[in-house]
Amino acid sequence: MESVKVVIVGGGAAGLAAAKTLSPDVNYLLIEAQDYIGGRIRTVDAAPDAVVDLGAQFIHGKTNNRVYEICKQLDCIMALSSVNNEETIAIRSDRTRLNPEIVDTVQTVWEEFAKEAQSKFGDVTIPTDNSFYDYLIENFKPLFLSALPSCEHLLDEFIDYFDKAELVENGCSSLATLSLAEYGSYEYLEGLMEYELKNGGYRPFISYLKSFIPDDNRIRLNSEVVRVKYLNDTHQLQVETRNHNIKSEHEQEISTILCDHIVWTSSLGYLKENFSSIFADEIELIEQKQDAINRLGFDTINKTVLIYEKRFWPDGVGKIMLLDRQKQKSIEFSDSLKTLIKIEHIDERVVSTIIEAVHRYDELRSTNVPILICWFGGSAALLIEDINENIIGQICHEVLCHYLNLSSKSNKLNRVLKSEWHKNRFIRGSYSYYSIKSSAKAGEQLRTAYEPDGIPRILFAGEATHENGYSTVHGALESGIREGNRLLSILNE
Repeated sequence: MESVKVVIVGGGAAGLAAAKTLSPDVNYLLIEAQDYIGGRIRTVDAAPDAVVDLGAQFIHGKTNNRVYEICKQLDCIMALSSVNNEETIAIRSDRTRLNPEIVDTVQTVWEEFAKEAQSKFGDVTIPTDNSFYDYLIENFKPLFLSALPSCEHLLDEFIDYFDKAELVENGCSSLATLSLAEYGSYEYLEGLMEYELKNGGYRPFISYLKSFIPDDNRIRLNSEVVRVKYLNDTHQLQVETRNHNIKSEHEQEISTILCDHIVWTSSLGYLKENFSSIFADEIELIEQKQDAINRLGFDTINKTVLIYEKRFWPDGVGKIMLLDRQKQKSIEFSDSLKTLIKIEHIDERVVSTIIEAVHRYDELRSTNVPILICWFGGSAALLIEDINENIIGQICHEVLCHYLNLSSKSNKLNRVLKSEWHKNRFIRGSYSYYSIKSSAKAGEQLRTAYEPDGIPRILFAGEATHENGYSTVHGALESGIREGNRLLSILNE
């Protein structure tokens, strides 16, 4: 029977950080269920000379951010001069483009509003079931009208836009499930909220972390941990894995590994679906964590990547905001798209939900290839996973062309990519947040080690376990370092 000192479950940023921290001196094995290293960092070649991150895409903040420090060292962060001059435009469905001063003012108002919401963190007078949506509906209007008294006719459209934008920002399916009391628990590091990466995305970062693993024998891909049991007599953990290299499930053999410790780094979404079955023999562990796993939020955000032969949106524009609460009433699709939708038997209500969810296009500025990224949150993020990417891409394309008053036929798509993070059964979503059912206590319960004999045997890492950097790559990285150091202190005793 195979035996190692430590098993690291998950090959994302947290698992790789734990491996780097432990160093080659510790006999560890990193087990990854998928066929690649990186987890929710998934970098793909979109076109010649164009690379796209289908998962994590930005670095959030600079000061005390280890991800920023590593990427700076690797010279893979875009220069600020390359991105700062790009303009954000807002267009209504009647194709009128808002005055840039109005757009800038609204964004400033939103930042002020968000800071007020963050300041509620730690206020014990706020009921735990108060949602961010409740606060938005009650408090954004007076701030908006105070700054823009002549723009009340735009209020509902901007509330609708920020509602959708915050779904993407927080990874929740509805702002009605996002906790107001915990909204400020996330720590915004000094610097820009989003640093963009050069062409290559997060690929150099993952390669850097992987370089600290001395040989490929320390990594086992396509291998899912299906059962973990603590053995009282030997004080070891019995880890059963299933190899997914074999396509037929009936032929997939169960392998057993013995170890002294596990660093568990899988997504919260995977834990929600599999925790009770994997640890079925560990009743005490289930009692310790199951409630926290159930209460913490973890939903799906997806993106559609539109790759063009030539640029057709306005020069100098890096972000396009779409305003209107009922887009589908004003947009007429091309006959070819209507035919595709009909052939695929896609329900009109599904198409309407997807159209309504389209609210923002970001230009990928790391390449000269014309690429736009369209973001989806809420129910639409799930719906697009089951529809052909070319149909989704054409919907996004024709919605944009309608707003820009341009021919969709004259500006053709070359290729479309889309993420499918919920369909991925080893991830089941995008990133974590504090729901109205959860609190800081749930986060603490999630990251607490399991000590069946008084010694930490199963340690938990991953972005969802980070106290104030949840949902981010730096949160995942720091959690892996945290648990790696905790384990080293145990091993060195």
